[in-house]
Amino acid sequence: MKTARTQTTDRPRSEPVRRTTAGSWFIELLPRQAYDATYVPDRAVIGFAFETQRGTHAFSSDRVQPFQTKPNGLAFIPSQCDVFSSSLEGGEYLRVVDVNELDVDGLTQRPFNDWIDPAAIAVAQSIRSLLLVNAATPLLIEERAIALSEHVRSALQGDLIKDTGGGSMTVARLKLIEEYIDANLDGEITVRALAASVGLSEGFFIRAFRAAVGQSPHRYLIDRRLARARLLLRTSRHDLREIAFATGFSSHAHMTAAFRERLGISPSHFRSEVSWVSDAIRHSDDA
Repeated sequence: MKTARTQTTDRPRSEPVRRTTAGSWFIELLPRQAYDATYVPDRAVIGFAFETQRGTHAFSSDRVQPFQTKPNGLAFIPSQCDVFSSSLEGGEYLRVVDVNELDVDGLTQRPFNDWIDPAAIAVAQSIRSLLLVNAATPLLIEERAIALSEHVRSALQGDLIKDTGGGSMTVARLKLIEEYIDANLDGEITVRALAASVGLSEGFFIRAFRAAVGQSPHRYLIDRRLARARLLLRTSRHDLREIAFATGFSSHAHMTAAFRERLGISPSHFRSEVSWVSDAIRHSDDA
């Protein structure tokens, strides 16, 4: 089975790639890391971007274009579709492949990304949690993979609800919001402040943001705090209380509750798992 990314080795150490098979499905969770990849998948690939990604790409074409994906975007790449994609930072990404044949017969198999579907977001987050915990049964993973494939079928059929205001939340505005969050993540961030950062009223901002990203600004902000916390857990020796305050959580307990709810794993378990994997890799390199 081909991997969608060739990870570079001159970047800070990342989380491990988590892979599993269940029934006819091959699934992998790719961490946020730079990548540069050219490949032709021999099976259709479902993708899900948990974070914004920026770089250049091309699909079934020699025309390479800059891209910026939305967070929570569902994607689909048909089999035998020439793919080039490169990013200096990457982003956490889920790949789901039916090693037999994805059931999209009779549909126009066009590549797409940035398809926002709240129900698909919930399924992708569930799969991520199962992979992070590393204790899911193959039957449960297979059930989630099938569910995600049904959302791809709906997207290809055009049955999903169309944009209802997300068009006001442009790529440029999403970038400004991310920059504001990153600069203020260790403190309180209000929805009013986020709306003001892009020049919108609070009420309109909430509706446009939810339409564009598939979740409320508050839930998105928690996801950003968790992503920063995961980075600090694997790259620093700060204790959990320090990391909680550095990422804007009110307490260690608040951060732990958010980890368990969104990721299905505690911060301490996450840190110990990443440390164990890193030590195993280091010892292998030294052998």
